[in-house]
Amino acid sequence: MHNYDIQTTLDDLSRTFEEFKGANEERLKTLEKKNYVDPLLQERMDRIETSLDQAEKRLKQFDVLASRPQVETDSELFCTHKAAFMDYVRKGLDAPLHDYERKSLSTTSDRDGGYLVPSGLHDRLYSTLQEGSVMRGLATVREISSSALEMLIDKDAADVGWVAETQERAETRTPELAKIRIPVHEMYARPRATQKLLDDASLNVEDWLSQKIAQKMAMMENTAFLRGDGNNKPKGILAYETVAKARWEWGKLEELKTGIDGDFGPGRGADTLLDLFHTLKPPYISGAIWLMSRLTQGVLRKLKDPESHEYVWQPPLGGMPTPTLLGHPLIVCDDMPGLAQRVASKSIVFGNFKEGYQIVDRTGIRVLRDPYSSKPYVEFYTTRRVGGDVLNFEALKVLNFAA
Repeated sequence: MHNYDIQTTLDDLSRTFEEFKGANEERLKTLEKKNYVDPLLQERMDRIETSLDQAEKRLKQFDVLASRPQVETDSELFCTHKAAFMDYVRKGLDAPLHDYERKSLSTTSDRDGGYLVPSGLHDRLYSTLQEGSVMRGLATVREISSSALEMLIDKDAADVGWVAETQERAETRTPELAKIRIPVHEMYARPRATQKLLDDASLNVEDWLSQKIAQKMAMMENTAFLRGDGNNKPKGILAYETVAKARWEWGKLEELKTGIDGDFGPGRGADTLLDLFHTLKPPYISGAIWLMSRLTQGVLRKLKDPESHEYVWQPPLGGMPTPTLLGHPLIVCDDMPGLAQRVASKSIVFGNFKEGYQIVDRTGIRVLRDPYSSKPYVEFYTTRRVGGDVLNFEALKVLNFAA
């Protein structure tokens, strides 16, 4: 409820009460002098009492409405924000806007510049990101409102032991903790359009923003989740050092080498995949998947089990949306290095990505309309913040096609 309406009601109530007070004093004086009630005065008193009752009811209604939480999911408020934002995209602030539109934009302005995208469009953009980024469908995703996600994880489990009822209890070793800090980094897009296109009533602005912003951001962030060096971008899985099992330690990923650059050893394709499969600890097996490029998948489709002579790669069966390899889903991602003859490459990652990799989103996407920098085009400087890093170095294994 608007403050203006409440204040107006309070003013009316105060004015009515003063009238009632004056009329009541006049009635008392009349009764004292004449010892009877004036009909006109009594009518006036009844009218004032009725006005007081109505004012009291209005105040109670305002109090109930004011106590309700004002959230953006409210349909009326959401429609107002959305309409204001779409008018801003099409016309900018130079065009004459209604008061409600200016008020709505002011509530969604960002201190770093630009205007925050309304929740409905925000959800649609993130849905497009989810569809366009393979890693978002595999890893754990968390939304935060700060500049970084900080958490403690156990590198190993605490020691336990068996003991008799009266036997002395020896002290057990406590688990070793690792502090993980995943900062969010700013990424941007600058799609442009002509003012004539924006003025076209048939243009669906939501679809246009999704295509020009979310799809390109999804492609760029997916590459960073796999290969990013952590410098002003997420740190990718393949950016970490990979070592053999004997040299493995926390902060490095375990790898298995094929023995030949860009290929499996002679007749060792299926066996090498089985060896990699068995390097993963049992707690991570249930949710494990294979990740590789389309080119690498093409090579694996030709591999046969040396004993059964059946292909180790299996097409989608039983309603499964993806093919399988050794009974686990195979996900294709062309941001993974492809196989090339006599070229060393880390082309396959096997593991539980939900346990192994963490993606962090900073709440909010903001858009700044710029009709001046690239005339006659209108640019939309769009920014969001995202981070990513390996969370559990035991949950991911790498197959290195190298000697």
